[in-house]
Amino acid sequence: MGVAPALRALLARRRQGNVDQLRETLNRFRALVEENDHVLELIADAGEKLGGEYVFDSKYLRDLAAELKDAAHAVVTNLNAISQDRYPDLLEALAKIDDAVGAALECRLVVPEAPFVVSLEDVGTEQLEVVGAKMARLGEVRNRLGFTVPEGFVVTTQACREFLEAAGVGEAVEVLRAHFMQGGETLEEESRRIREAILGARVPRSIVRAIRRELGRLVRSGDGEPLLAVRSSAVDEDGELSFAGQYETVLGVPPEGVVDAYRTVVASMYAPGVMRYRRLHTIPPGCGYMAVGILRMVPARASGVIYSLDPTAPERNTLVVSAARGLGKLVVEGGASVDRVEMSRDPAYHVVARRVAHKERMFVAVSGGGAVAEPVPDAERDAPAVSDEELNELAGSARRIEQYMKAAQDIEWAFDHEGRLFVLQARPLRMAVVSEPRGRDLSDIVRRYPVLMRGRGEVACRGIGSGPVCLVTDPEQLPAEVPPGAVLVVRAATPRIGGMLAGASAVLTDLGSATGHFAAVARDLRLPTIVDTGLATRILTGGTEVTVDAEENVVYEGRVEELLRYQLSRASSFEDAAEFRTLRRMLRRIAPLRLRDPTSPAFSAANCTTYHDVIRFAHEKAICELVEIGWVSPPAGVHYVRRLELPVPLDLILVDLGGGFHVEAGSTTATPEDLTSRPLVPVLEELTTGGAWETAPASMDLEGFMSSATRPMPLTGAQAARPEQNLAFVSGEYLHLSLRLGYHFNIVDTYLGNSPADNYIYFRFAGGVTELTRRSRRAALLKRILEGHGFVAEGRGDLVVGRIKGLDADAMVERLRMVGRLIGFTRQLDIHMRNDRLVDEYVDRFMSGRPFSSATLSADEEPEDKGDSEMSTSTEVLVLDDEPMVCERLKEHLERKGYRIEVFTESQKAVDRLAEKRFDVVITDLKMQGPDGLEVLRFVRDSGFGTQVIVITGYGTMDAAREAEYSGAFEFITKPFSSKALETTVRKAARKARKAKERTQR
Repeated sequence: MGVAPALRALLARRRQGNVDQLRETLNRFRALVEENDHVLELIADAGEKLGGEYVFDSKYLRDLAAELKDAAHAVVTNLNAISQDRYPDLLEALAKIDDAVGAALECRLVVPEAPFVVSLEDVGTEQLEVVGAKMARLGEVRNRLGFTVPEGFVVTTQACREFLEAAGVGEAVEVLRAHFMQGGETLEEESRRIREAILGARVPRSIVRAIRRELGRLVRSGDGEPLLAVRSSAVDEDGELSFAGQYETVLGVPPEGVVDAYRTVVASMYAPGVMRYRRLHTIPPGCGYMAVGILRMVPARASGVIYSLDPTAPERNTLVVSAARGLGKLVVEGGASVDRVEMSRDPAYHVVARRVAHKERMFVAVSGGGAVAEPVPDAERDAPAVSDEELNELAGSARRIEQYMKAAQDIEWAFDHEGRLFVLQARPLRMAVVSEPRGRDLSDIVRRYPVLMRGRGEVACRGIGSGPVCLVTDPEQLPAEVPPGAVLVVRAATPRIGGMLAGASAVLTDLGSATGHFAAVARDLRLPTIVDTGLATRILTGGTEVTVDAEENVVYEGRVEELLRYQLSRASSFEDAAEFRTLRRMLRRIAPLRLRDPTSPAFSAANCTTYHDVIRFAHEKAICELVEIGWVSPPAGVHYVRRLELPVPLDLILVDLGGGFHVEAGSTTATPEDLTSRPLVPVLEELTTGGAWETAPASMDLEGFMSSATRPMPLTGAQAARPEQNLAFVSGEYLHLSLRLGYHFNIVDTYLGNSPADNYIYFRFAGGVTELTRRSRRAALLKRILEGHGFVAEGRGDLVVGRIKGLDADAMVERLRMVGRLIGFTRQLDIHMRNDRLVDEYVDRFMSGRPFSSATLSADEEPEDKGDSEMSTSTEVLVLDDEPMVCERLKEHLERKGYRIEVFTESQKAVDRLAEKRFDVVITDLKMQGPDGLEVLRFVRDSGFGTQVIVITGYGTMDAAREAEYSGAFEFITKPFSSKALETTVRKAARKARKAKERTQR
């Protein structure tokens, strides 16, 4: 055997090995997907258990931890097998998560790495285990909602751990845990010894230096030396159990006394009252560390507490305010009579009942430290502590915090002498138990409200929320965050929008799965969510008030107060059970998804802090590995490699990875009828039929010809239709399609299985023959078309990447057909991209399904700048909308383009004008008083003038669209829409009207 034949034989063996390796890779990917699904199902199941409708015990919790650990490790093992061990850091992150979940299950202490002090301006609920529950919520109120809170910082749980280790109390705490349930004098004595040891210990210098450094900043930020409040913020405080009044708070502390006050607050973790409280609720000591808030004291003129819902009578729909002069010590400790005001929860917040107490004393902070009682001035003793205006501000603030926190709130507040409102604390309000989950009376009441959607999609997180619709139809126009209290309505339930959800009251999506990543984020936030409705973005209008009942899967028009009260008052004693609290602790290490954006530098293995992060990261990286499989070369003469015979010149080689096609032995080719790959079939069907593939020579102008003249491959003549050899790696559910067509390249990587959570499409396009400007126009066209079909698309230059996930099988097939048509449609399209206006034309051509010919465009379809400009100046347009702002904006934009516009806000007057004068185009709203848009449309049609009618609406339903189409509308457009898109539609309608006019004149 010569050198050349031997080399060829060696390469053939290596190539065959590569295909076998790819088969193994796909098997690994399948296993990864199955385990990924299992983790998501376990998270979803655990989230359901927290809803209170299930009974579970400690065995369920142990089994949950074990199953999650096994499944997550299997995901990571398969990823590293696929990637040749590219992600060893993921194993280290996983080990930390395993330990954290085990610690939560066993009530062991685990403290995240953190600095000793954190400024309050950097604090949020995501840092609960670092800054404790109380300070985490206060930071959220300040930084997310924008309320005024006292300046300050937090001494973290990391500092507490260092301090307790230095105090040497670890062994004593273990003895206390061992004797905990016995109670009696032993418990009291052991807790007393620990407390005294902490009070007598020296705080480590590193912690003292950090505290003093932050105190210096606090002193410099204000006028003079401040008095400070040193407040407890334990990890388990104000959570499932409140620990209200159990831990120590020290008021009126000068800066030099802060370290001693810090020691006092930490020692209160082991106070006898705390031990009794823990024993009552079966919470062993040492299950969490103490963070401590150091806050500037508010010079309070009046202080108190507001309950956002009366906990003793939630059916009355009232807020309750307790107020006193000076500091709120009298209110929270109940040491004297204070003002009590009941207020309506309706936005007017009118006073329902008021009791003004006779106030003899009030507490004030003193410069020497502490708070002392002083007499109330005689003139103020029988006057209300706060004015009606201040009550109104309090009520509105409480409702806003309640909406954001998604639970009734117990809020401490203070007004200073300048009348500024400070929020001092916000925590969940403990409510009376509701015995019946949904009474018959409630069912009868809600029947009075109009239903916008019922039984559509799948409930991903139970609950009830209400607010104005925040409608997002363009994935590139995502707001930085959802307006507080809004109902987010989006096309696709993608993890990218998870960071926007904190302020939302509910979420509705057209697409998605209840077991997907997004659903897990919603459950982590306890956010009422319905996914996969199919039409929420078409039915609902931005700004419209709706109520989402994700208990019964119903969306109501308007605000259903009865449902919202039911939601706020349904807290139940099951949440106090030890198993429930343990599950809540575990889920903090399991369910939150912090890695949402794969393009972010933070999307790394080192930043995975939960099982959900791990599987999200692994799934994304596994897909990226599959996308980069161009190194595989198919060997000749083996049974799983065939050339596919097609009616178009696409030299496509198939490599079967298992179940992708079936060919009789001895055959060297395959036909479309042999294909059994679920994702490949719809792509090829659309690509090879219906005119998607154009083989005629491309028509090229001089500019396009000159830009391509230096390229070695011709675009015209016989060779123009001959692509490079192309590869498709296929299985029954998987497709990796790599196409080189002339000068552009496509990659389609997709998985189409039975579970929507597994399904995805990755589409990549790059290249072209003309100059970059035209190639970029084609890229912009591709991006718009992909986004119009629900893809998240990104583009740079002539590169476009589109991704979509979480679709059911029918929706996947629909998108794959679209991809097949898109490949053929855009094959030589950069040649035609002579101006930006043609991008709109071709997007419209594709979206409307009109045929495409690469050789020529008909005169009435390719816009000519000069003709359109002359036509617009002679085009008469009537605009009818009962909202003056809409009329004014359309008039301004269209007149700037040269159209002659008349606007009407009353439909009858518009009809009267249409009877007098012929217009080329009528733009009419759908829903109006008097003749509605469809009646106007019929009137115009019956006139016989050839006038074209564009119907616009904020209430787009399929029935209305069909009726508009049957009645002869030129176009049916749903708000919101861009002015540019409307002008393009007007221009086309005017062209059609002009032709109709010319036919009439002939």
